[in-house]
Amino acid sequence: MEFYRFEKEWIEHGENMVVYREPVDSTFHEPNVIVGKHPTIRPKRPEEWGFSSLDLSTEARQVRNIQHTPDELLKTRHPLMSKGFKFIFHTPKYRHGTHTTPVDTDIVAVWFGPFGDIYRRDKRSPFVTEGYVDINPLDARELGIEDGDYVHIDSDPSDRPYRGAQPGSANFKTARLLCRARYYYGTPRGVTRMWYNMYGATFGSVKGHETRPDGLAKNPETNYQAMFRYGSHQSGTRAWLRPTLLTDSLVRKDQFGQTIGKGFAADIHCANGAPREGFVKITKAENGGIGGKGPWEPVAKHIRPTHEDEATRAFIEGKFIKVKKA
Repeated sequence: MEFYRFEKEWIEHGENMVVYREPVDSTFHEPNVIVGKHPTIRPKRPEEWGFSSLDLSTEARQVRNIQHTPDELLKTRHPLMSKGFKFIFHTPKYRHGTHTTPVDTDIVAVWFGPFGDIYRRDKRSPFVTEGYVDINPLDARELGIEDGDYVHIDSDPSDRPYRGAQPGSANFKTARLLCRARYYYGTPRGVTRMWYNMYGATFGSVKGHETRPDGLAKNPETNYQAMFRYGSHQSGTRAWLRPTLLTDSLVRKDQFGQTIGKGFAADIHCANGAPREGFVKITKAENGGIGGKGPWEPVAKHIRPTHEDEATRAFIEGKFIKVKKA
């Protein structure tokens, strides 16, 4: 393990020692800040690189070497918060799959999440299941979003869902993320999650959803099957770069064997950031009930969070079980 780097580029970017940085996007505070101050950490400030310390744009902040103490950081806000963006958006891989996706077979897909239905009673569904976002119920209720409703998820409009996006265009319609919302107490307030393992919408899948008699989001020409009517988990995320991931002086091991070298090597030392994070705005799009009428059925049956009836609460508390002592 190394705790200090002597190379010039590491010193210039303030990562010559072990440091903690805020995420580049998925934070409520000023992004990519080096938290803490130490006399040996003296990064070049943005002005020394030719741009302003006040520049918080998505490209500039990747090399924006600003230091704050924890107390200073907590007084800052993400630049998009003033525009109604308020949620951290994470898209990790599904815990029961790596590169396997639930769209591979319909039986696996049905069990992927709470919106599986082999009969597709709601023809809005792109497949026998569909992509969804986990959101804390208290956050959702503040936004007027009911469990199971369809929502739009919008990220930084400067580069997502793609650069130069024009609302109202066919490209934008295809790329803007539309999904179900699932009430989920397992995620903190202000933090949302969507699984990574889902096939996104394409021009062909949108054509299928809008023209096929069965409404499947399946390309009529290729049979590509999407799990979203529009957009995907990647509509709200992007890759992020850090200069210290691009240095020719970084020591690394070869992909095979025990040879130690330095500099770029494919699949070992690449320009990879975190393409599974974003900071988003969430708005209700459609009611969750079949055909958009009323609430999603589990809500109406009082078996979902914040809607529990007396019988559901008794079940949760274990009151349907009796223990007899021998």
